Amino acid sequence: MALSEEERIRVQARLDEARDALHRLELGQAEASIAYNGESVTYTQTNAGSLRKYVRDLEVQLGFRSMARARSRGVVFG
Repeated sequence: MALSEEERIRVQARLDEARDALHRLELGQAEASIAYNGESVTYTQTNAGSLRKYVRDLEVQLGFRSMARARSRGVVFG
């Protein structure tokens, strides 16, 4: 689904905010909050994985990343 220019700008702003929050968590900040659609979500180190998923989902919407996950590789013992 192609985004309109207005939607693309809105999603890009959300992505920028989410990446910034993730960066703050990675630097050791105890918590980071982001706001969208009139709601605020606070992330901590313990739920940073949810924030990473949100960043990936936004990247998919903008076409920066495909939806397909990398396939795991089996281990071969020789």
